[in-house]
Amino acid sequence: MEVTYPKTGDENLYVIEHADKFTDWLYDQIVPYLRGNILEIGSGHGTYSRKIIRDFPDRMVVLSDIDRTYVDALRDEFGGPTTFVRRIDLGRRDDLTSLPCSIDSVFALNVLEHVQDDVCALQNLCGVLNPGGRCVLLIPAHPFLYNCIDANVGHYRRYSRVSILERVSRTPFIIERLFSFNALSMLAWYWHGTVRRRAVLGTSAMKAFNALVPLLRHAEKVLFRQRIGISLVVVLRK
Repeated sequence: MEVTYPKTGDENLYVIEHADKFTDWLYDQIVPYLRGNILEIGSGHGTYSRKIIRDFPDRMVVLSDIDRTYVDALRDEFGGPTTFVRRIDLGRRDDLTSLPCSIDSVFALNVLEHVQDDVCALQNLCGVLNPGGRCVLLIPAHPFLYNCIDANVGHYRRYSRVSILERVSRTPFIIERLFSFNALSMLAWYWHGTVRRRAVLGTSAMKAFNALVPLLRHAEKVLFRQRIGISLVVVLRK
């Protein structure tokens, strides 16, 4: 089953990708777990692709998306001798069996919640990895936070720790680490999406949030210690 991203999802993607301090903060959560040849699922506008290509210049990198418009734009910007672009639907195993290189690490940020059969998607991701390879996921946390923002960007669900553990248990993956990310955004998500019922993230609000990221990073480390957050980071090993 193919996944589609509504127009509001694209608008939110533009808002988030221009929040440089936030995207750097999120990138810092996943990059320690990446090695070897890397596959990015759901590359979108290339926000994290640029960082990966910069930090892994000697590795093969495969960028991907399900949206052909994104795929064409990614290919125009990044296609080269060590960077490849493919259209990948996580529900189609064949899309992951014809890659240009073997894969040691795969990461998917805010992708799994867009896939109706997420267990099948996890199994397909496991199948593409070399033995001992890692899969790093960022997924939305806390089902009670599901609101119109989630619905309008095509989320089927938000996850609890229990629900993601149950899904992973039906795959060959072993969980290496599971931790929370970005605690204080829970309040803003609830206020904008549940109370005010605004489906699109505001540019001014995101700019303000981006400016506060250095303070939020400190609070996350000292106060919350990655025990609560609007998202979960899941590190899986094959």
